[in-house]
Amino acid sequence: MTSEFEYTGWTVVASSKELKKKPLRVFYLEVPVVLFRGENHLWALKDQCPHRGVPLSMGQVCNDSIICPYHGWKFNGDGEQLDMPGNPCFSRSRRAIVQPYEVVEEAGLIWLRLNNSCVDHRYIPQIHSSYLFFTVSSSIKADIVDIAENFLDALHTHFIHSGVIRSGKKRRHNCAVTISNVEDGYQTTYIEEKQQSGIITRLFGRYILKSVGRIRYPGIIEIEYYSSKGIELSTVIYINKEQGEKCKLIMRSYLKKRKIPFFIQGLILYSFQYLAFMQDKRILEELYKSQKQDLLYKPIITQCDVMRPYIEKALRNEVFDVRVQQDLML
Repeated sequence: MTSEFEYTGWTVVASSKELKKKPLRVFYLEVPVVLFRGENHLWALKDQCPHRGVPLSMGQVCNDSIICPYHGWKFNGDGEQLDMPGNPCFSRSRRAIVQPYEVVEEAGLIWLRLNNSCVDHRYIPQIHSSYLFFTVSSSIKADIVDIAENFLDALHTHFIHSGVIRSGKKRRHNCAVTISNVEDGYQTTYIEEKQQSGIITRLFGRYILKSVGRIRYPGIIEIEYYSSKGIELSTVIYINKEQGEKCKLIMRSYLKKRKIPFFIQGLILYSFQYLAFMQDKRILEELYKSQKQDLLYKPIITQCDVMRPYIEKALRNEVFDVRVQQDLML
């Protein structure tokens, strides 16, 4: 199965810590883009030298320009050619311009968009400035809808993440579920659930009253755990589709400030979240291979798959008023 969703606005393509002194290759709308830091500026160009098509990300940065590793052609941050070694009569040519992209660095994230895009919104959670957080990046070869649904699906956690998030051995309890729309997507709210039996919520969410899973356009996942004092733990996942069916995930976890030093909290949470992520990655990549081998396969959508229809709508920026209530056994 293949999901095609077009978007030309701001997209998170990397975390700030990924881009160091060397150029970095990322993807925007499945097109390779090279990021590089100049003297006082961040630049983004299509990752392809117009001369022979060599990735500019293999080259080196010189002040506010990048040099192709093959023949030394030099381009500034606007994509204009500055030098052609070996040509004594060099002059700038419109044929040798590399497509530039708008790039912004904000909240420890790097965002790209097309230069002619009119979409100006960059989503950063309201809790960003008041909570502690850490950021990790990884990739999964799977359909973007399946990836989004996986992180918002509560029912698989009893099996794939048994003991980490929930337990498949303990008795399930009835949970009230509400699906509703938000400004640029949809969310599912779980209330009256007994304390989750996994170690993550035992350590970081002992007094959780409700949890919320949310999908925002163009591919932002939020998972929040609430106590009577507000959000205790939150994870935001920015999904960026790369070439083919490979998707890059920039994942940021927010923790409320506690007496325990953050590096200890972060290390513990990271360890268990990494385990859960690798479990998700394994099952998603296996189901992707299985789907590709059977061209006639079509998924069965049931009332338990509460977010699936709304994920596809959100990824197309089709947001309508909705409020649906039902029960699940969690």
